[in-house]
Amino acid sequence: MSQQDGYLDILWSQFRKNGAAYIALWLLAPLFLAAIFAPVLASNVPFYYSDGKETLWPWFRALWNPEETVDFWFNTALAAFFPWIALAAILNGVWRRRNVGRWARRGRIAVLYVGLIGIISAVLFIPGVRPDNRYRARTFPEEQFRKGAGAIAIYPLIPFGPTEQDIESSVKPPLYRKPRFVIDSAGRETLNWRKSNDGFPHILGTDDVGRDVLVRMIYGLRISLTVGFVAVGLYITIGVVLGAIAGYFGGAVDIVISRIIEVIILFPSFFLILTLVGLLGQSIYIIMVVIGLTGWPTVARLIRGEVLKQRAIDYVQAARALGASHARIIFRHILPNAVSPALVAAPFGIAGAIITEAGLSLLGFGVRLPAPSWGLILRTGSENYHYWWLVVFPSLAIFFTVTVFNLVGSGLRDAMDPRLRL
Repeated sequence: MSQQDGYLDILWSQFRKNGAAYIALWLLAPLFLAAIFAPVLASNVPFYYSDGKETLWPWFRALWNPEETVDFWFNTALAAFFPWIALAAILNGVWRRRNVGRWARRGRIAVLYVGLIGIISAVLFIPGVRPDNRYRARTFPEEQFRKGAGAIAIYPLIPFGPTEQDIESSVKPPLYRKPRFVIDSAGRETLNWRKSNDGFPHILGTDDVGRDVLVRMIYGLRISLTVGFVAVGLYITIGVVLGAIAGYFGGAVDIVISRIIEVIILFPSFFLILTLVGLLGQSIYIIMVVIGLTGWPTVARLIRGEVLKQRAIDYVQAARALGASHARIIFRHILPNAVSPALVAAPFGIAGAIITEAGLSLLGFGVRLPAPSWGLILRTGSENYHYWWLVVFPSLAIFFTVTVFNLVGSGLRDAMDPRLRL
């Protein structure tokens, strides 16, 4: 066992003592799986469709041509998931026989998944490789219903799309099922269904234009996680690099970076986003970039303090004596021992970014319709509180997700605090 594996084993042992944090860590798994497998869970595009004249596989074409850019990356992660599982099982056995440490294996497996997503994405960006969505204009549930028994289709578990509208089913409560027949003005019973998925219940109800709330919440999870991870990843990277440089070099470099930190920390990210949205229009990218560019000063301060302590320890002097470059000393020797505050701050930052995105969308300055977002669902519910399901369910989703990330962050903070180790 390496020294690094021994330290990580101690951290893991300490983390597991915090029961709430340990449970919360495992609760992250279904969140990520729901986001990755959203098209498998819910879509109005069938996996397989046949009307006797043609046999189509429209779901696979729609997978690579989503309406939102965020969905493309998650769909790529879906395509890479099963090859990754197979490769991880094989390589894990190979690395184990070569006595690679347990945590090193886990790190390599995580990097492998990211690498597969990158490779698949790069291949799909090659002109002519990505399959075109030639069936974009077709509404298969309507076609299947019109052709009756002559058409066969296999849909995902929930056969509704995140932007599919049905005005006749607007603002309906949970478990609403569209009636097959209705009584017209002449007192005659007429067929009310127009699509093959009309008979499926809306488990969490519908919004103001008849979109399924459960489906929009599943796809909205993708937006929330994207904003959280991209924004926090951006400001953690900036904060770690600038904080390490300030702490290591000191002097004029430290003074300049510290003054920049003091200036940036004065900008309230929420109001800055509102200003940019007013100037440039609504965009998820504005939210992520602004949070990323305004959130790093706190991380930089924490890293700077840790690096100041680490640079006075003998191993840094030994590295200098051996002729190691400044970059090697900072990133190879000091940062692995000083990055703990950034790791602790990351889960809390993700939770904060999710709340920011939801709040902006609630106010109408976040994600643009018809993109699914928990904040947009809340906005619809806030216009009339009789539609309680449009307030309760997205609120519970935000509360649950934020609480899980906060508990994980709390567990990391306690595990990395040597004063709490028994």
